[in-house]
Amino acid sequence: MSNTFSLSLLAVTLLPVTALALETPVPNPTNITIAKADQAYTQKNTGTHYTPAYFHQYAPRTATDMLSRIPGYGLRSGRGRRRGLGQGGANVLINGARISGKTSAREQLGRIPASSIIEIIIIDGASAHIPGLTGQVANLIINTQGVTGTWAWNPQFRNHRAPNLYDGEISVSGESGALTYAASLQSDPFRFGNVTTKALTDEDGVLYEIRNGDTDVKGNALIGAVDLSWAPRTDQLVSLNAKYKTSNLSRNSVSHRSALTERGSTLQAISGRRGDNWKTEIGADYERPALFGKLKLIGFYSFSHKPSRSDFNTYDTVSHTEGSRYISNTDRAEAIFRSEFSWVNRGKNNWQFDVEGAFNSLDHTASLFDLNLSTAQYEIDPDLDNLRTRVEEKRAETTLSYTRNLSSKLDIQSSLGAEYSELLQSELSRKFFRLKGFISSSYKPSSTFSIRTKIARDVGQLNFGDFLSSVNLDDGEENTGNANLVPQQSWNGQIEFDKDLGNGNRFKFRINGSKISDIVDRIPLGEDGDAVGNIDSAHTIAAHISTTLKGDQWGADGTQLDIAVGLHDSSVEDPLLFFNRDISRGEKNHWNVKFRHDIPQTKWAYGGSIGEHHTALTYRLETISHNTRSKPRAGVFLEHKDVFGMKARLNLNNILNALDENTLIYYTARRDIGVFDRTEFLSQRQGTSVKFNLSGTF
Repeated sequence: MSNTFSLSLLAVTLLPVTALALETPVPNPTNITIAKADQAYTQKNTGTHYTPAYFHQYAPRTATDMLSRIPGYGLRSGRGRRRGLGQGGANVLINGARISGKTSAREQLGRIPASSIIEIIIIDGASAHIPGLTGQVANLIINTQGVTGTWAWNPQFRNHRAPNLYDGEISVSGESGALTYAASLQSDPFRFGNVTTKALTDEDGVLYEIRNGDTDVKGNALIGAVDLSWAPRTDQLVSLNAKYKTSNLSRNSVSHRSALTERGSTLQAISGRRGDNWKTEIGADYERPALFGKLKLIGFYSFSHKPSRSDFNTYDTVSHTEGSRYISNTDRAEAIFRSEFSWVNRGKNNWQFDVEGAFNSLDHTASLFDLNLSTAQYEIDPDLDNLRTRVEEKRAETTLSYTRNLSSKLDIQSSLGAEYSELLQSELSRKFFRLKGFISSSYKPSSTFSIRTKIARDVGQLNFGDFLSSVNLDDGEENTGNANLVPQQSWNGQIEFDKDLGNGNRFKFRINGSKISDIVDRIPLGEDGDAVGNIDSAHTIAAHISTTLKGDQWGADGTQLDIAVGLHDSSVEDPLLFFNRDISRGEKNHWNVKFRHDIPQTKWAYGGSIGEHHTALTYRLETISHNTRSKPRAGVFLEHKDVFGMKARLNLNNILNALDENTLIYYTARRDIGVFDRTEFLSQRQGTSVKFNLSGTF
């Protein structure tokens, strides 16, 4: 029996035995009870109100745990590729106030103990009178008293990989007079890897080479974070948040290549990658009355340092045949200052005027070395000798937003803004002026039914790494830097229907689409350059359906079923062959089913999930590739909510042993002038993993 399944069998055996041994009463900090949904939440015109009783059956430890159990609600962290601080951000409020800066909402909520939450109210974003908030928004009513803390330990085991024993987190929060605080320390190591098989076939479909490989990825990360909030007066608030992360990465891969025909090669390829990175973030804001309204000042700064070294070597049966080394370093910085002035006119009209300035920079150096086999020394490639690239963006924007309750059932929100930016790379400077804004509405025909709409003009955020030239030694791909890259712009539309079916049951249907100009995709650059660049136009359309069903009304007390389905389509003109195709690697469809059963009158719960996610083809200058998965991704869990006052959970992931697959088609030259050359089919096996979670409070 494999080590993984031996460990899982042992854990499954010990968990119930341990729990049964605890039938004598023990202190239980969560006071778990099973409450009917209609006793634990109420539906009002102001939103859906959830009391702590609704969550008792789940034994939550943090605010994040509680939000994950609300039917139909999905937390949007507000980070990602958001341009600046902007409007809206995360779809969560704390005591009616937005989480400031670019702080990850999920991380900050993870530092708030469940015992501090008095109530969670799910409202329509347009009714919050905060520009940019749309859809379902969670308003957490919190009262922090004394000092409390949470902790978690999450060991993970996988076949033929080193166990991940040091994944854990501890956080402390409390208050002292007008000061509230939260701090956390997290160890976030990762242990990944896969066993691979790659089959190479020629233009006639003849198999000419097999590559069997093994990849092992290890890394460690340590993250420290602090959140401070000070209210010197009832109408003033000062907030500060800071975060520091240090991490390292080690990736080793061995591939044994076996020739089946003369075209193939019999070699051993060994590659590796190393990196030691760090990143720091700090944000602050100050809010107070000013003139006839309220003024909020926000500042944010982040800096990251990311050195990296990659090696690639091949050996035949006799000697070393090839060697390359790529050394790079990337420094990124972002500084943002934003001011928001809001006021209410005639009791119904909410206005907000914003001004934001930002500076982003990327500094990248890279060198490529080739191994001289006769001297066994690495020699610099003259075409990539300490090549330095610096990219800067300066940006200023201003927006005016308006929100109004037209009636007890209809809220509208609109915003109009302008942005001026300057992109600078080497001696090339480009300046842009763009208009942006949105109009959204929320209509509630009844307290249980909402219709939300939004039309927006957005400006995308560039990935500065796309400006750089780089080399991937493992697959031999070269990325040409593109100094003429510009942010994409889009008109986006959305309509959502949200029906509360009562007793915790919910149904949502959403349609959204985009008309994009200057979309970022892969383009030819020069005669043989393959770069990230802009294509004139594209469009997307998608439909999403999600539902939550609770089994109480059908006699299956404590059960919950969540189903989500999404269909996507897109179209862009291929820059080489000028036919319409999907956006490279764009989403095509996905589905997911989750089931959970909290067994009444016990502290046990079990469940599982299964789902699939499909993407479009990826088009490059000389290749077309497609990532797929052999089977749906599935997992199961078993949970006990009171093991000596702690919550224990066992997860088995990828129980169907799904394989990650990639089909890669090569051409002899650019796709518009070359012919089909070969196909490479890659299959990656990760196997089933076992993850154990133990968490508690203090």
